[in-house]
Amino acid sequence: MTTSNENVSHHKVKEQSDELRTKYPIFAAILERIPDMDLKEVLSVLVIVDPVRSLLKTHATRLTFIGEDKNLDQIIEESVNQLRTKHALLAGILERIHKMDLKDTAVGLLGIDAMESLLKLRMLVILTS
Repeated sequence: MTTSNENVSHHKVKEQSDELRTKYPIFAAILERIPDMDLKEVLSVLVIVDPVRSLLKTHATRLTFIGEDKNLDQIIEESVNQLRTKHALLAGILERIHKMDLKDTAVGLLGIDAMESLLKLRMLVILTS
């Protein structure tokens, strides 16, 4: 991602948000809000990207290597419940994680990375305006 002024604009954030909502509908509720977020909102979502990514990776690990594991399922569910309580905006995503198959989980991992990049772009727009 570049920080040159011509690439950092509200229009660019809106354009990328619309594109990503089509590619990653599971993140649509957050993606549609990003263009209008203030700095506090951007940072509050940005700091929970890594915990969500970690949950997705743990779920992917379970699906690819471990198979059924009640203890791991319980750990994932407890983490989901904690995050959902603190971050209602992500509730829709968090509720789906334990039901995702391998393909959905892979798409989720790509989507969380794309959302993180868009949040950083929005933060740059705010900081340079």
